[in-house]
Amino acid sequence: MRSIVVMLLLIAFSTATSAQKIPSFGKIDKEELAKKECSYDKESIAEYLIDMAEVRYYFAGNDFIYETTKRIRIKILNEKALELADVRLGFYSKNNRQNIRSIEGYTYNLNANGEVEETKLEKKSVITQRVDENVEMMVFSMPNVKVGSVIEYRYEHSKRNYFEIEDWVFQRPHPVRYSEYNVETPSALEFTYLMRRTLPVKETKEGIRSIQRFVMTDIPGLDKEPFMSSSKDYLQRIDFQLRAINGTPVMTTWEKLIEILTEEESFGLQIKKNVFKNTDLPDILKKIPRQQDQLNKIVSYVKKEVAWNGISSKWSQEGIKNAIDKHVGNSADINLLIISLLRDAGFKAYPLLISTRNNGKVNTTYPFLDQFNDVYVYTEIDSQPYIIDGSNYTNPISQVPWDVQFTEGLLVDKQLAQFINIGDIKHRFKLITSVLCDITTDGKLTGSANILAYEYAKDERLRSLRQSEKKYLSDYFNGPHPDFKFDSLKYKNKDIDSLPLDNIIQFSGTLNSSGDYLFYSPNFLMELEKNEFISDKRFTDVEFGYTQYYNMYTTVRFPETFELEELPKNIKIIMPDTSIILQRFVSKTENTIAMRYSMEIKRPTFYADEYDFFKEFYTKLYEILNEQIVFKKKATPKP
Repeated sequence: MRSIVVMLLLIAFSTATSAQKIPSFGKIDKEELAKKECSYDKESIAEYLIDMAEVRYYFAGNDFIYETTKRIRIKILNEKALELADVRLGFYSKNNRQNIRSIEGYTYNLNANGEVEETKLEKKSVITQRVDENVEMMVFSMPNVKVGSVIEYRYEHSKRNYFEIEDWVFQRPHPVRYSEYNVETPSALEFTYLMRRTLPVKETKEGIRSIQRFVMTDIPGLDKEPFMSSSKDYLQRIDFQLRAINGTPVMTTWEKLIEILTEEESFGLQIKKNVFKNTDLPDILKKIPRQQDQLNKIVSYVKKEVAWNGISSKWSQEGIKNAIDKHVGNSADINLLIISLLRDAGFKAYPLLISTRNNGKVNTTYPFLDQFNDVYVYTEIDSQPYIIDGSNYTNPISQVPWDVQFTEGLLVDKQLAQFINIGDIKHRFKLITSVLCDITTDGKLTGSANILAYEYAKDERLRSLRQSEKKYLSDYFNGPHPDFKFDSLKYKNKDIDSLPLDNIIQFSGTLNSSGDYLFYSPNFLMELEKNEFISDKRFTDVEFGYTQYYNMYTTVRFPETFELEELPKNIKIIMPDTSIILQRFVSKTENTIAMRYSMEIKRPTFYADEYDFFKEFYTKLYEILNEQIVFKKKATPKP
């Protein structure tokens, strides 16, 4: 915790490291360079041969130093892995709180004579870049790297007056042959840890200095899969948390953690600062009878007065008073401010510690504060819960933010402390699309589309539109359909939460053709053109994060010079548990084809052990969606 002081730690101790025999830094065998693949993950494009770190604490004057020495050795097996030679090491540099130093590295290759050739990383090649006022980055590229190379580098990362032990991740997107983490702590500090693993870990504890050593070997890579939640939910890893200082418990239970949080200056004490009376909200709210409208007004007021600085955190950065005065703050500044204003306005509102979907699920058995990466607002009106993120400008207050859908949040209150199951099945990702188009005699397609984006579909599109209309066109029109031109975009209801985002756009392009045949894809602009589930294996659950509904109405008019060669049939397919339903209705009248596609996905999650059947069904589903309408040019009558 930030408020824990260094004076509690008036103890001296020495350092030590583990003695496991592994290849020395700067030395490599020819046999290693001659290998062409990873023996336990043969399709991998790179292999981490060594991934290790040593943690130790010591005093430097009045500062308590937490220092980590890291060493990494990687074998490049494919040209796609050459980017691993470009290294970026970020650190919090404000007030010299952190520092990275002693960077050194080598690249190893076999020369034409089959001998080892090493190239040293020059000091002048290491550049310090400033990211912002708080963060700097050490940047370097390993020299002379090609397919077959082995690169290795090491460095020291020191932190002043930090008490947390950095969590360790054994698993990476690429396989890891040997991963080792050595942690030495002084007797004044007691840590607890949570091991998340399915593979065996060798764990030892050595000597009077409390040196703990963790080793894992031959770890397959875990890369990003379509529609997976955070990789942290699946990675082999260890999470640490400080338990006691000099025998005094710090955070041993959720109740103790909440007790500390409520008195923490950068958290609970912010809520108690009375800023309500210095705003014009008291007079405004008197004129608003409905509580839901009052809630909306307070949240809108904060969003208008305090701009989000792009930083998500569970700790207040500016303090809520400064956030209003400066009109800027991080997510905690904004959400703690909303809670303070709501309480002063008569609402029962509480901080809700959350772990966003990309941060990973919370293990409620272990009171680890580092499992959470943000704080949201929790309040109720007539027993109806509202979970609000004031730094989210596109999500209405009545809809759970997508980034915490189907997670658990910790309600921070001494009397009401509990975990809240967060899940919104009332709202879904909903798109209704209408397309009217004409095929010209020369094979061109022109027309217009009206797309209604509801609920989570609206939220997703608004996030793109907030950046720029150009990005919005690229994300939803030009990008997915590069062969078509889109213009005359019009949209409405952007700021009306209860109505869908209404898009109207004109388009033109050339249909695919072969000889006298033209092909039209009926799912054009349905946002279901590409099947993401084509991999034969799946290691993670498929997590959409919402239920889904698509409805597509299309009218295609074609000229007299073409005749219909093939028309898709009416069809309906259903998953055995009815969780996915696809229907298609097609009819033809003279030179006009009318089609309706509807698809409903009633489950937000499909589990990894269901993947084989799920993939098979999705293959059939996309065969139907991608079935084309075929036109043939009529033969010209002979004179």
